[in-house]
Amino acid sequence: MTALSMNFKNRSFRQYIPLLFLASTYICWLFMQGINSALANFMSQISIAITMIFGSFVAGGTALGGGAVAFPVMTKVLAIEPATAKVFSLAIQSFGMTAASLTIIFSGIKYYRSVVLLALFGALPGVAISLLFIADLLPRLVTKSLFSVFLLVFAITLLRAHWKGKQQLDIDLSCKKNNALVVFVALLGGIVSGLIGSGADIAIFALLMLHFKADLKVATATSVIVMAVTSVFASGINLLYLNAITAPISQYVLAAIPVVVIGAPLGAYCCAKVPKSVLLSFLLMLIGLEVAFTLYEIIGNL
Repeated sequence: MTALSMNFKNRSFRQYIPLLFLASTYICWLFMQGINSALANFMSQISIAITMIFGSFVAGGTALGGGAVAFPVMTKVLAIEPATAKVFSLAIQSFGMTAASLTIIFSGIKYYRSVVLLALFGALPGVAISLLFIADLLPRLVTKSLFSVFLLVFAITLLRAHWKGKQQLDIDLSCKKNNALVVFVALLGGIVSGLIGSGADIAIFALLMLHFKADLKVATATSVIVMAVTSVFASGINLLYLNAITAPISQYVLAAIPVVVIGAPLGAYCCAKVPKSVLLSFLLMLIGLEVAFTLYEIIGNL
């Protein structure tokens, strides 16, 4: 009886960890700025905050990451440089997708734990290589176009998995070739993440859906956790080594934090509850809009 009681208490405490993260984030957010400064910055950067209401929901509930909304809106609507949008996307995902990951892990939402661990062996070196040696070499329009191409690949992945209609909860990682494949694909995704602020999540999701025939929702939850850790690691490099988190980016991040730590967990929860067809339609609509904006800009530059 005592053991059962202790287990119940431990499970109850685990369920409160996402709430503790939320509360501690808000306390630190207010302590760092003060109430008046925090509210003033929030209002001055209200366009970023509004963008991330939607972006954080997408980050927590899909394999696209918050950058799928933040990057195109910032570069195409708010006329912010892609390099700035990328650094911001990684930084804000460190908060929002971490909050979503805690919700996934401690609320009993299913994910592939072994895939997460393997993927991080590839994604973390990949994003480091990209940030340190590759990111500054690509022109502005190439970076934005790369993001759209990556989303098109993601859309094809979704449609192909939907048409086949065969998904399974359990996947086989007993084969060394499969393990190596997860690490390699995550490495490529990490490199893309360093260029556009998202990529490791999409790459792992595509691999799970196409190669392993994984369940859509479980694959989504897995990709969220991979991108959360990748974003935290990449933001550490941007902050401590590259000094890439400038004063304007800090203001963007501080304005978006109170939004994303609520929106991303909400997205994760909704993803676990909504029908797969609704989730699929929502993702394809987002991708279609983003690609249309990119084509418009490319044509305008011809």
